[in-house]
Amino acid sequence: MKKKFFYIIIIIFYSCEKVVDINTNYSDERIVLDASIFKNINEDFATAKVIVSKTAPYFSENNTEIEEAEVYIQTKNGNINLKYNSEKKYYTNTIDYINYEEVYEFFVIYDEQNYYSSEKLIKISGIESVIFGDRKSLNKDEVELLITFTDPKEIGDFNLWKFGPKGKGDSYDYLVSRDLYTNGNQFTFSFFIDKTEYFNNDEFVYVEMTGLTEEGFNYLNILTAQAGAQNGRPFSSASSIIKGNIINQSNPEKFPLGYYRVSEFDYFRLSKEDAPDGFFD
Repeated sequence: MKKKFFYIIIIIFYSCEKVVDINTNYSDERIVLDASIFKNINEDFATAKVIVSKTAPYFSENNTEIEEAEVYIQTKNGNINLKYNSEKKYYTNTIDYINYEEVYEFFVIYDEQNYYSSEKLIKISGIESVIFGDRKSLNKDEVELLITFTDPKEIGDFNLWKFGPKGKGDSYDYLVSRDLYTNGNQFTFSFFIDKTEYFNNDEFVYVEMTGLTEEGFNYLNILTAQAGAQNGRPFSSASSIIKGNIINQSNPEKFPLGYYRVSEFDYFRLSKEDAPDGFFD
């Protein structure tokens, strides 16, 4: 089996301080649906999670989460109602069994509006290993991670990678990848993390892999170009209106923001103890 290495360049945008006049007039309120069904690659069950909120003016401090919506997943065996968790501020439930052939239909009913989407489960290859690399960065606090996986030809070509947690809160970095020309091979790619952020309040770093459709890949590329992927919710909302894969059946022109995904996931956990001696000195 051929083994290839490729390296992904992360572009970070810096800004300088500048006084600007901001128009705070706000009229286009929309519902935001951050919805997912995720299945561990080694399990048969899945967890559905949906965050329902409203858009708000940028400087608003009001809580925009919605607790009164009706949220459910429709399967061939019936509807699965999602219950609101007031502590975590999202709707959730377990799907006891999930497969690759079935279409999982997603419904939200709120304020006399019916929102809908549908997706099949995306299969992923899984992560084979994550190790510390020895390449140096221009930033002395950055360390290299080397992530290895094999991409079978029958598996999809788009993935979302999640790295974290980092900082003081539940914050993550995200990376979208496309392996259209690498089917059937083993790959190792490089990703640099800031060791002062990633190992600040947590002794582990998690690397998570999920699948994307081509539409989801394109959506996320547009979204990150506008808002950046380091806000903790890459499939939520952006500074301008970007239409996802969820429609408003009651009023198509008033479509919601956000996205609905159904995918397997795999993860790998790395600790400081996995690093060579003196790596974090």
